[in-house]
Amino acid sequence: MEKEHYIDLLEKKLWDRVDAFYGTDDKVPAPYVTRVNINSDDWVQYTVDNFELAQQKWEKPKEHYGTEENLIASINNRLGRNEHNSHELNYGINGNTNDELVELLGEENIDKMGIQLDGVLIRLIVNMPGHGVAWHHDAANSYFRKFPEYGGTLDDLTRLWFSVVPGVNGHVFQIGSSMLYNWQAGDVWHIPWGVPHGSINFGYNIKYTVSLTGRLK
Repeated sequence: MEKEHYIDLLEKKLWDRVDAFYGTDDKVPAPYVTRVNINSDDWVQYTVDNFELAQQKWEKPKEHYGTEENLIASINNRLGRNEHNSHELNYGINGNTNDELVELLGEENIDKMGIQLDGVLIRLIVNMPGHGVAWHHDAANSYFRKFPEYGGTLDDLTRLWFSVVPGVNGHVFQIGSSMLYNWQAGDVWHIPWGVPHGSINFGYNIKYTVSLTGRLK
């Protein structure tokens, strides 16, 4: 980092723009939903067997984002979030990975989360130490692209999050005002629409988590 860039950040205070954008949404807590039955070894092995089908992603504006989402992504980039600290292996879009992950999760677990079996979108995210998901919010853009025939609204959908491995040192996930850590594999939390969230792996183990969008029963 150059001194000029550092001074520019201090003068522009981009973090104030993010605070103003979210208002009080970042004060909303994350409701705990349930615990689903997870075999951690199966999920980790899936990432090995299907490595070539993972999207390799990092924080940046994207074509399928809305204007608001790209604004936050751009600010994150200017503040230093990039491929060097927000890289992830992301399964659930390429090939048949979503259908396979739905099968791996299983109908009983999906039912336990209070969502319909039809129209589930799963994103299995792998973060190496030093990487995480930058502070952002969701508007189900990927869901609407995956299921263009879906005729409902966000009110008919829910966004859920869980880890497929037990929590270990340095694995943290924040949803609104809720700071999550030391979880059990399969502990499920609800991410309310519009509520900002993000994660970090400042530990020494690989972090494996799932973001899931489904249709409410």
